[in-house]
Amino acid sequence: MTDSHVHVGWFVDSYHSPDTVSLDLRSTGFDRILVSSTSTCAEEYDLVIEELTWLQHEWGNNLIAALWITPSMILNNKLDIMLNSGINWKVIKMHWVSHPQFYKSPHLVKRIIEETNLREMPILAHTGQFPECHASVFESLIKTFSDRSFILAHGRPLKETIKLMRQYANVYVDTAFMPVSDIVSLVEIGMEDRILWGSDCPINLHYTSNQSTQEYIINRINELQERISNEIFNKITNENINRILSR
Repeated sequence: MTDSHVHVGWFVDSYHSPDTVSLDLRSTGFDRILVSSTSTCAEEYDLVIEELTWLQHEWGNNLIAALWITPSMILNNKLDIMLNSGINWKVIKMHWVSHPQFYKSPHLVKRIIEETNLREMPILAHTGQFPECHASVFESLIKTFSDRSFILAHGRPLKETIKLMRQYANVYVDTAFMPVSDIVSLVEIGMEDRILWGSDCPINLHYTSNQSTQEYIINRINELQERISNEIFNKITNENINRILSR
């Protein structure tokens, strides 16, 4: 199984080490992970490279490394540090709430997407309840770069996400913090080929402190498996990400 939304690194005042996160995911049955480092938000490039290097050694080809790009990284010409790090980056990650400058300066986003060394990578974009990161905000990019896959992390708001998925074949969604009922709703309208399982591990610990990561993930998996077929579950946790990476 593949978890398509995982983090390591600093988040708020806690550090989530690559080895601890790896142990949590493997203990819940996941053998492939799409990972970005929250340490990027502090512009701690050396630490990010250290974290992803460890993960690359530990997971090998089962690591899908996501390069979290910030406005500062672009404006201060630091992107090459990441590109020349020896990490086999496969996905671009952007977070417009953590970095609202992307919302205010669309040319920076286009600069990233058009960067020669990033041109074939899918784009993982955070969506949420703040206006600057509603799913519909990304429509112009989705339409302009129709040859690129866009993964709308969290799928928020759901109605906007569904509208984009129906209109554009290059739009996918991950299930990080998405209610299981919403995942089922997406399946029921025929979107099972464009849903990716994501846990947002270990960020769940900051919102469900009474549950371990293992408990949180296993409970969600069990609930989802009770409500969809094994065939569709396999698409969500394995097949769909393969299609994106080979696009």
